[in-house]
Amino acid sequence: MRRPGLVQRFHVDRRGNVAVIFALASLPLLAFAGAALDYGTATRMQAKLQAATDATALSLCQSPSTTTTAQMQAQAQAMMAGYMGAAGLTVDPISVTTSPRKIVLATHISSPALFGQVSKTLDLNPTAVAQCATPLPKTFEIALVLDTTGSMSSSGGSTTKMQAAQQAANNFIDYVHNNPAFTADTRISIVPFAASVAVNPVTYRNAAWIDKLGKSSYHWNNVSGATAAGFTSRFGIFDSLKTVSPSWGWGGCLETLPYPLNVQDGQPGASADSLYVPMFAPDEPGQGTTSYTTYAGNYTFNSYLNDATGSNSCKADTSLSFAATEARACKYVNPQGAAPTESSYLALPNGPNFGCTSQPLQRLTNDVTILKSLVSSLKPQGATNILEGLMWGWRTVSPNSVFGDGGSYASANVNKIIILMTDGANSWSDNPYQNYNGTFFFSMGYFKNADGSTPNGRLPPNYQNLTTTTQARNALDALTQTACTNAKAAGIQLYTIGFSTAGDPIDSQGLSLLNGCASSQSQAFIANTSDALIAAFDQIGKSIGTLRLTQ
Repeated sequence: MRRPGLVQRFHVDRRGNVAVIFALASLPLLAFAGAALDYGTATRMQAKLQAATDATALSLCQSPSTTTTAQMQAQAQAMMAGYMGAAGLTVDPISVTTSPRKIVLATHISSPALFGQVSKTLDLNPTAVAQCATPLPKTFEIALVLDTTGSMSSSGGSTTKMQAAQQAANNFIDYVHNNPAFTADTRISIVPFAASVAVNPVTYRNAAWIDKLGKSSYHWNNVSGATAAGFTSRFGIFDSLKTVSPSWGWGGCLETLPYPLNVQDGQPGASADSLYVPMFAPDEPGQGTTSYTTYAGNYTFNSYLNDATGSNSCKADTSLSFAATEARACKYVNPQGAAPTESSYLALPNGPNFGCTSQPLQRLTNDVTILKSLVSSLKPQGATNILEGLMWGWRTVSPNSVFGDGGSYASANVNKIIILMTDGANSWSDNPYQNYNGTFFFSMGYFKNADGSTPNGRLPPNYQNLTTTTQARNALDALTQTACTNAKAAGIQLYTIGFSTAGDPIDSQGLSLLNGCASSQSQAFIANTSDALIAAFDQIGKSIGTLRLTQ
């Protein structure tokens, strides 16, 4: 018998089939195992990438509002490289929006596929996206509206009321500047007021919102014959008077706007009467004097020039009426008999700036030195016009009015606040003696101006044809209350402080006005002493700081 050959033995020997079959069958198993390993690596890398991206985005969201997008991009790149290493890392350009602040950060990193040639369809490049939305830091625009009337010179207890107000204001400025609850962007304005409010006369003489060409219908109500005398506006008269006395240049005070513009926020210039008229007190009939004088049976307290100059066009004429003599423009061309002094009866400087006694206001600033310098210069003198103080305080924080310094009313990141402090009530003093004008000069003129006009155009419909100081106060209170209501409706927080001492109390009508003006009962303060006034300002500062931390 023949022994089987090698070929025959190979065909019939099946002992190695299992190994071959196993080897072939293991290939897909190895692919699946490799894919599982790659997926596991990618998953772990994805988790690590997401955590790193989240941490980086959170850090970016806490960066100051002044940080630029480029700076945040560099910060993100550095932080992500620290977390993940730079190899294979990609940080997409970040996206930044505001109100609210929103930062979107997208990152990618390659994850090596150990079995990539076997499982080519797998995406092994983990990516991560993180975003944060946070409000921008709250900031404040705060107007300090401070009474600087004559009564502030009286005692408030340990100091005069004026000294207490100065200390309280300085303390408040320091608190806002040094307390971390307030951002560096927080700004303060200061508005001193008495019978009127002043702006810097040099800075704003040629401002677009000033009536420098005599366009307003109120511009010449106490001057006639201006054109013939060579004057195109009240500024020409001030310039002529300044040659006689430096203090007789325009003091920066402005008259009250017509109603309802005088209780609203808005941009002037839509009409001639929306322009601000420089306040000018006319020379009242009689020869210049340091006290009162009489003319045609009328007592006057602000006669600071002779009624005639002696020129052919401005000779003395006793036949002229009181009103005609008062309105005479020719006497300002070459002023004669000037008596620049303080009235011995009223303790007020006479002249064209009669009633303009307050220091010029300071617009919004975070410069502590500027703010404190103004506070230290405040002097008590004049009557009380809360309306003008409040409205100019509003104008300093308004985005729409003459300065345009305030942030948008719609901004969720700006809080607008007015702190109004007064030790008295609205007062428009009448002349106690027989007088054609009926009152001392005021930011609304006289009860009866030289041209026969009245302040009716500046008053609410129910407060017309004033004849008494009681009627005048009621009209001013009504205007003030409306202005407060309008300011609060615009989103302004109003704090009021009545400095009502035992020796010089504010009556119930005045306290009621301040209480109604405040945004809430807790924001209306009464201070009976100098120490109480300082404490009230401190409490307001702390409450504003709390508002900053909780909103």
